[in-house]
Amino acid sequence: MTGDTGDTGYAAARAEADRRRGLPEGTGEDVRSLALHDTPPAPAAEFPAHHQRAQSAAPFGEPWPPTAWPEAPTRFLVARDDRFFPPAFPRRTVTDRLGVEPDEMPGDHCPMLAHPVEPADRLEGYRKPL
Repeated sequence: MTGDTGDTGYAAARAEADRRRGLPEGTGEDVRSLALHDTPPAPAAEFPAHHQRAQSAAPFGEPWPPTAWPEAPTRFLVARDDRFFPPAFPRRTVTDRLGVEPDEMPGDHCPMLAHPVEPADRLEGYRKPL
């Protein structure tokens, strides 16, 4: 995996998840198979054609400057069917680094396209005090 400095273990987590689902090592995947496999056909076709942008490498080059997270309630949603960020990876990383247990919901890498009501309801619920 490009952009993985080894700090998070992303490459190993992704390789293990790919292996478990039977994807031969080194196999490239298109955006539909990797990130939009749970999304209905129309939004899955529209997203890469009209909305996908190249990810800047800047966030992966240097650690975030602050030494601690700001004092604010922190929540994290994990999409249980995400192939790009296999759920075990953010569960571990979020728990270790943020000290919170992620909330899980159905969906691929873009759950807001396949299950728009659930992420909206979750985010709205997070506005209430912990």
